[in-house]
Amino acid sequence: MLTVIDIESRDIGNNDEDLLGMVVYNEDEAYKLYNDYATRTGFSIQKQKIRYLKDKVIRQREYVCSKEGFQRDSSSCEAKKMNRLETRTGCKAGIRFTVENGEWKVTSFKHEHNHELAKVEYRQFLRSNRRITDAYSGVLTTFKEAGIRTIGAYSFMSEETGGFENVGFTRRDAYNFMNRQKLIKVEAGDAQSLINLFKQKQAEDPMFFYAVQVDQKNRMTNFFWKRWQVKD
Repeated sequence: MLTVIDIESRDIGNNDEDLLGMVVYNEDEAYKLYNDYATRTGFSIQKQKIRYLKDKVIRQREYVCSKEGFQRDSSSCEAKKMNRLETRTGCKAGIRFTVENGEWKVTSFKHEHNHELAKVEYRQFLRSNRRITDAYSGVLTTFKEAGIRTIGAYSFMSEETGGFENVGFTRRDAYNFMNRQKLIKVEAGDAQSLINLFKQKQAEDPMFFYAVQVDQKNRMTNFFWKRWQVKD
């Protein structure tokens, strides 16, 4: 079993790689630039300050080491509930992008950390580096539809890749993914039931009207219904 020290506290040192002056062209590329650097170096990142111009256009964006700041005091009960892998140390490492004319340029880059860094073999378990690819999400979903538990799917992927350390995400990540999929299905089912009810009402009453608003993923976000009144 991996411990906090195994994942987050190995290999003292700092990467001499300098990102200052580098340019990307959108927020996704900015995040990827720093996250890829963090993975090579051995730490996790998190989003920090964002500054806007008056018209809500991003002017500056900052990302920092996940050990930035210090964790707030909490009761022992709350601390047990959190049980997070990362422990904040007040690390000052971070990066700032300044946006101008469509370019996201690195205008501030602090590379020194006040904590030990993760060994190469454990860097895939850093929080900002863990992700479930489309291929693996398909495997998890297929196994679930075949009646195979999530742990079985994860074990299969572990064997196929030569060990759990090569999967790219943890068993807990797999469980969280499947729980989200269940929630989406439940919400979709509820939405369809509501639409079916509206259709039934409309068939029974020509004066009944309804409208549904969906998001970019075709998920229902709002709905409206009304029964028109005929004036004499």
